[in-house]
Amino acid sequence: MSGTATPNTSRAARSEPPTAPRVLPDRTLPRLTAADCTPTQWDSAQQKAMKGNQVLTFIEEGLPPERFTAALYRTISQHLFGHMAHFDQHGFAETWFATPATRAAFIAHALNRHIGGDPAYTWSDVEAHIQRALEAHPELQDMQNWPGYQAPVHSCPSCACTS
Repeated sequence: MSGTATPNTSRAARSEPPTAPRVLPDRTLPRLTAADCTPTQWDSAQQKAMKGNQVLTFIEEGLPPERFTAALYRTISQHLFGHMAHFDQHGFAETWFATPATRAAFIAHALNRHIGGDPAYTWSDVEAHIQRALEAHPELQDMQNWPGYQAPVHSCPSCACTS
């Protein structure tokens, strides 16, 4: 190799942010298949399964705001658990993924949301699958189990710092 430099493709050399700690090991949450989904007029069963699986992966990754893509935003704000747009993708991420408490609230919202509607017209089949997957991990509703949680530095019953 006479003087040929090999490109450095390490994470640091590419200036990528470090990978956030996962809250669940990869593929802990069971994945959807097209057979689990009913097609709608607008989305095929394969599309619903693929997008639902992207949401499951995002949850396993710890709901990191920097990984909340435009595609995830569209899927969640348009199809899942009665979410609304929160003005835009960044407002949604700020509302639901900014802190361990908001991440735990996102999971609690998904688990406690009533699911209704015909899966031929809604994503109720995908919502039900995600709920069943999350029910096996109640620890995700506790903000102390999310990356970045910091326990209060003092105990003071007169304020909300310990709640």
